[in-house]
Amino acid sequence: MIKTNISKDKIKFENLHKSFFNDLNTTCSIADQKVAITNIDVENQDPASVELEIIVDKFYISFWDGYSLAERFDFVSYEPALTQFKKSAKKLAKNLRRF
Repeated sequence: MIKTNISKDKIKFENLHKSFFNDLNTTCSIADQKVAITNIDVENQDPASVELEIIVDKFYISFWDGYSLAERFDFVSYEPALTQFKKSAKKLAKNLRRF
């Protein structure tokens, strides 16, 4: 069983959100097993978002492009998952600025 608690890195995720999404209408929710950055769009029922979630013994990154699940990654250790989450968050910010 993985003993990593995502909320222990709360400040790290909040700073990442502030640095990439400071001028965008997004929200960042952080829980023990999941962190999600989501675009706030009242017209879109499936908003663009990026999520890092711990399920059983794996870390999952889900990148939603605003229409469907665009990419999904799974990792067995936290550090590579965190690196991919940062890359996906940067990609999400870039896409939101573009459209």
